[in-house]
Formats: sequence, C-alpha cells, structure tokens
Amino acid sequence: MRKSNKKGFTLVELVVVIAIIGVLAAILIPTMMNYVKKARLKTANSNAKLVFTTVNNKCADIVADGDACDGLSWTSPTDVSTKSGSADVVEKAVYEALKDNGDGIGWAIVSYSTADNAEGNYAQWQTNGTVADQITGQFPDPAKEVADAEAANFGTKF
Repeated sequence: MRKSNKKGFTLVELVVVIAIIGVLAAILIPTMMNYVKKARLKTANSNAKLVFTTVNNKCADIVADGDACDGLSWTSPTDVSTKSGSADVVEKAVYEALKDNGDGIGWAIVSYSTADNAEGNYAQWQTNGTVADQITGQFPDPAKEVADAEAANFGTKF
C-alpha cells in the first residue's frame, strides 16, 4: 500500500459544504430581513412616543408654572433638525429629545392640544418625511404590523 502525503479537502467535500451554506442562507436571509423591518418599526414607534411624551411633559411644565401652553401642531412633515434654534420651547424640547439620533433625527408630525377634549392628540415619526417607502411610527395607537406602518400615509392618523 501506498501512503499519500496529500492533505486537504476533496472537491466533493467542498461542493457539499457550499451547498449546505447556500441552503442555510436561502432560509435565513428572508427571516433576517423581517427582523430588520420589525426593528425599524419599533424604533419609529418609540421615537413617535418620545415626541408625544416630550410635548406632553413640556406643556405640563409650562402650565404648572402658570403660563398657557398652546401645544404643538406640525400638520405637515417637519424636519426636527431645523428646530435646534427654535424660540418655541416646545419645539426646542422635541429637538433636544431626538438630537441624540444624529443624522437620523427624523421628521415628525404632531397634533397636540392642551384642551380638555383633545382626543385627537397624536405624534408620528419617520426617518425621512419625503420618501414614500418609509416606516411610519405613531403614538398613541401605533401600527403593530410592518405592512400597516409601510402603507400608512405620513400625516394621517392610523
């Protein structure tokens, strides 16, 4: 018998490993894409809640100091980054709450009134207010499914 000094994998072994990796990738990639979309939806809903809560808390502080708070009404998509030097304390508070997002500070729509019958209060948020395929987050009553958030019309309450 001859003893072989050749070391390594055969071509058949390499093809089998590549085929297994291909099958695993075909299964995992769609699943991972769904996780990414769900994470984006949770981020959008969380940022919308942050905007809503910030406006609510700032208005409560103003009223507690004995002043009147008109709330906030951004009825069209508003680039939050433009509010860094705003004279309005509520707008400035929204900027301060979201500024840690960096370039992803985002766009917001807010309808918040301090009136007793203000049932229509809500906030929406998305990364870019001009792109149609964005995921829109909302608070209260956020979208639970990614498809609903993608189909939402930014500026119209769900």
